[in-house]
Amino acid sequence: MSSEPNKQNQFDRTAISTNGKSKVFIKTFGCQMNEYDSLKLARILAPKYDQVQNPLDADLVLINTCSVRDKPEQKLYSILGEVKEIKEINPNLMIGVGGCVAQQEGANITKRIKDVDFVFGTHNLSLVPSLIELRKSGSAPQVAVDYREDWEDLPLAFTEESRVAAYVSISRGCNKNCTYCIVPTTRGPEVSRSSDEIIREIRLLVHRGAKEIFLLGQTVNSYGLDLTPKRSFVWLLDQVAAITGVERIRFMSPHPQEVREDFIDLVCSNPKICRHIHMPLQSGSDRILKLMNRNYRRQKYLSIIEKIKDRVPDMAITTDIIVGFPGETDADFRDTLDIMEQVKFNSSYSYVFSARPGTEAAKMADILTEEDKLKRIYELQEKQNKMTDVILASWVGKTAQILIEGHSTSDPTCMKGRTSQNILVNMLNSYPDLKVGDIRDVKISKTFRYTLGAELTNQN
Repeated sequence: MSSEPNKQNQFDRTAISTNGKSKVFIKTFGCQMNEYDSLKLARILAPKYDQVQNPLDADLVLINTCSVRDKPEQKLYSILGEVKEIKEINPNLMIGVGGCVAQQEGANITKRIKDVDFVFGTHNLSLVPSLIELRKSGSAPQVAVDYREDWEDLPLAFTEESRVAAYVSISRGCNKNCTYCIVPTTRGPEVSRSSDEIIREIRLLVHRGAKEIFLLGQTVNSYGLDLTPKRSFVWLLDQVAAITGVERIRFMSPHPQEVREDFIDLVCSNPKICRHIHMPLQSGSDRILKLMNRNYRRQKYLSIIEKIKDRVPDMAITTDIIVGFPGETDADFRDTLDIMEQVKFNSSYSYVFSARPGTEAAKMADILTEEDKLKRIYELQEKQNKMTDVILASWVGKTAQILIEGHSTSDPTCMKGRTSQNILVNMLNSYPDLKVGDIRDVKISKTFRYTLGAELTNQN
């Protein structure tokens, strides 16, 4: 990337409208919770900043970071290097860093990268406007990473215009203390959000056009255990399903340890709850699960999936898997592949173990070489790709119901939508009457690498 304003680089300048507001570019790494936080930031800054899709057009660049794995941290410092070059073109550009890396590193970021104007933690989004003003007034680089027990006072129903699927946070933090995970450090202990506020936000989102609600939490199915009176995730799902206008409900992620019969009964019987569950596995080896402090074993996990699949055979199951955890033998890895074969996951998010400073796993002896870890992850991902191909192929010739989300990326003249099983479907023809928010029956006629192609059925 060059500091010359007319030289090509990964950020091509685009034409933007001017209305007197400043411009903000937000780059998000990591999970849905970070995406949700970025939506909050955009709404908080909306009175003074319009969001743009290119940092070259921005007066303010915000980088929302993730520290679950090593690579996002590396990406942070890589993109900061690129933004630094943009700042050489535009000395008035302001740079803010937030998210889990910010919570963890705090002032170290401003010391390492002098061009960073402010750092804000996961509990301090509401302070961003004041951090900007302090820096503009000549104050030193600002750092706000203090833990807050209370929920921040933030605007509700912050979703992009025309988006029919909306995130809603129901809890923050985590009490599980998995030995590989930094989340309890960066986001704190688990705190459930008031059910009244959750319901109020969902009603606002529905009023603004949302039809699918995505409930977020590090461990969604332990929601409400810290409230007075105590509530349960199953109770909350019932309340959300009763809201007029909510057509679909998704959630991420339940923890296998907390799965009870009432949870299985509800997700298998309520028609508003999507036929997709993301159930993190992490490892198929009991020995490794114990080292991870996952508090369930492979038989418990398989029993949950079996009960769900017996009730709803077409329920899509996706998962998270860590390869190369300290002490993982080939037999342990084969146990993971065995569970994959039994469950036949629709997809899996698999990662090579990355030691996070401050976690118990970072202190454990690592017996594998990087080459061994890469061989295992490639084998696992190849297995998953074959399973995904078979599952997608099984849809050809069938009818599915999809929620139209927008225009297809590959062909802007056609629309795209998502099945209840969370499979993206691209319409193969242009249908002038089809619009965002429609729920339509389609006939699947084609498979792509990770998606499906379809036409409207005759009865539409």
